Amino acid sequence: MTTIVHPSIENLQQFSDSFDIEKLLQSEGILPWLLANGWNYDDQCCLIANIIDESTSLDEVWDSKEFDFKALPDEDKEKLHQIFEHFYL
Repeated sequence: MTTIVHPSIENLQQFSDSFDIEKLLQSEGILPWLLANGWNYDDQCCLIANIIDESTSLDEVWDSKEFDFKALPDEDKEKLHQIFEHFYL
């Protein structure tokens, strides 16, 4: 079972050198969720966040031509499913 944590200052502290945590937490995008749940702050993570933020449905995310979400390891896919549940509810 995968446990997903809500983005918070404590959960994002490990990335504090990379960006302004307070500003990131005010973001309505999915990037804080990804980072708080173990994704590395890198180009791939930012691309994933952009695709999700710009998509209008989960099917659109999984069928993206910009990134092969289906090629992610099963653990990462499960994390994304859990994050979608929290993010989209």
